[in-house]
Amino acid sequence: MQRKGIAEIGKGRIITGAVIIALALGVTVYYLFYTGRFGGGSKLKITPPARLGYEWSHLAADNNIVSDYLFGRTKKLIVAKGGDGILAASSYTIAGRLVTQEAEDSGIYMLSDQSLLLKCYVRAGDRTNAVALKEDVVKRFRLPDGSYRSYLYDDESGEGEEWTSVSSMIDWLDAMMEYYVSYGSDVDYKEIKSLASVLFDGEGRLNTEKISVAKYVESLYVSLEDTGVYSEDEEGSMEQLYGTITGESEGEELDSRETEEEIEGVLLSNINLRLIRDLENNGLIAAGAYEKALETVKNGFAGGGYPFYAYATSGAMDCGDYIYSGQNTGTIDIAHNVKTMRNLAEVGELDSVSYAEFKEQTMNSGRIYTEFVIMTGNYSGREAVNSYADGMMLAYYKGDTDLYYRLSGTLGKRVATKSTSPALYMVFREENDRYVFYARENLGTRLATS
Repeated sequence: MQRKGIAEIGKGRIITGAVIIALALGVTVYYLFYTGRFGGGSKLKITPPARLGYEWSHLAADNNIVSDYLFGRTKKLIVAKGGDGILAASSYTIAGRLVTQEAEDSGIYMLSDQSLLLKCYVRAGDRTNAVALKEDVVKRFRLPDGSYRSYLYDDESGEGEEWTSVSSMIDWLDAMMEYYVSYGSDVDYKEIKSLASVLFDGEGRLNTEKISVAKYVESLYVSLEDTGVYSEDEEGSMEQLYGTITGESEGEELDSRETEEEIEGVLLSNINLRLIRDLENNGLIAAGAYEKALETVKNGFAGGGYPFYAYATSGAMDCGDYIYSGQNTGTIDIAHNVKTMRNLAEVGELDSVSYAEFKEQTMNSGRIYTEFVIMTGNYSGREAVNSYADGMMLAYYKGDTDLYYRLSGTLGKRVATKSTSPALYMVFREENDRYVFYARENLGTRLATS
């Protein structure tokens, strides 16, 4: 009788153990199916995303930028009210003082904005929203050839929906890499491979695209005195910096018109060096891609007393022909420079002279401007409001708390602080006496402060 009882207890323990093992296996199998990793998934090793930590977020908070609150409000206004609950609208305008000035969204969903939002979700550990957003973007933005639309209209009318750009697709590929490491499936891995093949050629070079540039026909008095200080082979020659100067003879005043033309080229700011290095290290693009990309960006440094990087290459990535502004001739594009400098700083390759120039200008004025005028040596144009998040990340990569604090202070002046505002803690722009909140600025600021 006693032996029988012991045997029954032993049998019960075996059954209990078997049930526990079966449940554990069931949960494991469910997880593998749920994440798409059943049968073994491909692993990616990427550079860990920047997580700024308390020291840096505290500097931002001292200037009205409270990262968690900003993101919470952004989700409510840009995604829930301005978007469709999954996608982020490009902007949201809160109700004005007049009864007729109702709140309104842009009605446009930009792929680059969704990329920023996906990164925000992944870094916040929000799996549910990250998966929903990724699936919706792939479903609605992806084109049959594997490329992605740059934007959608909320009414799905289709107008302009097949316009693509390397900039937006690079942003999405970058976000997908980060997403995959945390939540991705084999389907996502295949999508990453497909998009990489769209963006890069067989040698790992970023493919060219149509780039709009200013054609050099504006008024400029050219004389031997102007060009004589440069030798033909000197880096930073007048022709290299200004573009080809047309005119039958020296001393001729050129026609004071400015037109635009489209060329095939590569924006230097699109050469995301850290991403390219990760793609190469994981065998997703050809070996040697990173070195080619780094050489292209470094060779775009103007020199000759101008510590700036080119706006784009005129032709293939490694052709050696550079253009320094896409907006106005005789200028250097600063907004794109900041992004290029950020990309270089992220991999520890930024030229110290260019950073010193950027820091001096920013510390003195507190602002980032869109252009540097070569003839006058002055910064001008509009304020490059979309560049502050890039500037803050540039300061972070350089370990420069002074510059980070200065930029936070400028950006913090455009943070809604009225306690009754539905956009409290968000970054705004004042346009036509209305307060507009852009997804790019708010999501970019979130990533630059957390």
